[in-house]
Amino acid sequence: MNAPAKLTDFNDSANTQGADTVRDVVQRAKAPLVAVPEPLPDPLPSVPAFDAELLPQSVRAWCVDAADGLQVPLDFTAIPAMVALAGAIGRGIAVAMKEHARWFERPILWGCVVGRPSSGKSPALMPARRMLDRLANDERQSHESAMRAYEARIMVAEAQRANAKDAIRKAMKAGDVTQAEALAEAVTGEDAPPCEPRIVVNDATVEKLGELLNANPRGLVQFRDELAGWLASLDREGREGDRAFWLECWNGSGSFTVDRIGRGTVRIEACAVSILGGMQPGKLGEYVRGAIRGGFSDDGLIQRFQLAVYPDLPASWHYTDRPLNPEAERAAWATFQRLRNLDPDAIGAERSEGCDASFMRFDGEALGMLIEWQTELMQRLRSGSEPAWMESHLSKYRSLAGRLALVLHLADGGAGPIPAEVLARALGWCDYLEGHARRIYGPALDSGLSAAHALLRKRGDLGEVFTAREVYRKGWSGLTDPQAVAEALGVLIEYGHLIERDADASGGRPSVSFAWVAA
Repeated sequence: MNAPAKLTDFNDSANTQGADTVRDVVQRAKAPLVAVPEPLPDPLPSVPAFDAELLPQSVRAWCVDAADGLQVPLDFTAIPAMVALAGAIGRGIAVAMKEHARWFERPILWGCVVGRPSSGKSPALMPARRMLDRLANDERQSHESAMRAYEARIMVAEAQRANAKDAIRKAMKAGDVTQAEALAEAVTGEDAPPCEPRIVVNDATVEKLGELLNANPRGLVQFRDELAGWLASLDREGREGDRAFWLECWNGSGSFTVDRIGRGTVRIEACAVSILGGMQPGKLGEYVRGAIRGGFSDDGLIQRFQLAVYPDLPASWHYTDRPLNPEAERAAWATFQRLRNLDPDAIGAERSEGCDASFMRFDGEALGMLIEWQTELMQRLRSGSEPAWMESHLSKYRSLAGRLALVLHLADGGAGPIPAEVLARALGWCDYLEGHARRIYGPALDSGLSAAHALLRKRGDLGEVFTAREVYRKGWSGLTDPQAVAEALGVLIEYGHLIERDADASGGRPSVSFAWVAA
């Protein structure tokens, strides 16, 4: 039985926007029953393997060592490393994408590693998180020292104000108003406390994030072990403003104003937040399905997770219990420290009225390469050969290439214009990430094949005869949407795992039930 041919007709029905009933979708998917259930085809497109050469040399050994120690794909440590490096740099340095036009990109990266609960994605996020926490700890210690100095100045200022009051009273008694005003002005200056440094945030409201961003204009990194919960929170009614805020955060340059009754107005001068986290395939499929088929989440938010990967797990596994490579760890830590303390002037960054940050340029060869690559990309997207959701995702690779090139250049100690060799690696990242994007979006467009696999795994939790309503009311991952359940049932019928049964409801609306076919 040819799987693609069977699923083609069903794909047309699965993508309709109408309120199809379970019966409608299943009827369209019906095929002659087979005597023995056939295995379902693999719903996931193949993805390219990650090439360690894409990583900055300064952190390459560290990422490889961490992945080997955790027995996870290298992708799982490489993506967090790149997001963390971008977070260490911050928005204070940008990259000019054109020679003359005012197009500057800042190193803001949104990354997500996708894997099953047992895949090791959560431990793989931690090496990069620890680097950011170490940076934050160093800055916190400096902040504590600055706070002690501030408190000492406040004590002196309070004593000066007390003395000034006596002097002002004497001046007033003497009728010397000018002297009294001069004395008052001398002690009315305010010494603002030093802002508390932050790099990582986990769960903050938009209002609080605004305060933190104003105190940390280089930007922040939001770390969420499970991104599905955060995305779901943005889909709640009344959170439209929050979604708009996060869309601005990806740009890294725009301001944002939050008005709240009772809390007043918070103006955020520069929204710049990188994001790093993980997600399970089923939950991601549900979210992507909503983004692709239209609705509240169809605003380009999911397309901003351009460093999103869903790799295959290694074919073999072996027990490991060893310390991390100390030399690789030290080299990585030195890189994070250097990036956090970058002096734009020392690395040849330029300044211009058209950009509120220092910026790097591409050298002549690299700029020519970038123009050629962008032209080919945009011609492909304008040809109409890609679906709208993929167009939206890939069109952002123009900015992604510049952001990645900047991070790669600075992470390896580069100074001056970004060379072609570095840009070539950034473009290699784009090729690699496109393959993973197609896998990540795949479950939403596979005509119910992914949902059919999920339902087949739940066979033991269902009766031998059941209804579609019984399935989607259980809240199983990937099977909460009635349309998705209908598609899954159609695929399982097509491959001989289910048969449909009709039952009259005592003269009322007929019901549909499904019975498992013995394997």
